[in-house]
Amino acid sequence: MKNMNKLFIFLVLAAAFVFAGQANAQTRIVFAKGASSKTLTVTVPANGEKSFSVQVKEGQVINIGVSGDINVSKTTEFPVISVNLTNGEEGVDNSQDGEGYLSILAGRSGNYVFSVANSDKKRARTFKMEVKVTNDRADFAGGEEVEQ
Repeated sequence: MKNMNKLFIFLVLAAAFVFAGQANAQTRIVFAKGASSKTLTVTVPANGEKSFSVQVKEGQVINIGVSGDINVSKTTEFPVISVNLTNGEEGVDNSQDGEGYLSILAGRSGNYVFSVANSDKKRARTFKMEVKVTNDRADFAGGEEVEQ
């Protein structure tokens, strides 16, 4: 019976580590010294998603743009690549997304996580993604920040 309890505890801990690793499986965006933007080549598998994170201060603007193989599939009228803020706080952060971009006005200092998803069920997509952080609120693509 003691061995069964030890085995159960071991399996629970192992499962917790696996899920914790998956929840935090994101690529951290780090800019070169003196730079405020970075361009990456990203491949997202068919019907898949990748997560990224960037550290910013309150009031900074994060602009993410994707270009290249994000075209409309034969079955939908929208680009198959979408960019979404994963950990935004309602009433604190402002975000605006559209075809091929995501713009965030950070309402707090910290780590912002965003995902890039590929809705094409048949093939992986490879494209360019630019992540840019500025101190100019006018760079927020959503216009004026919303009072909530």
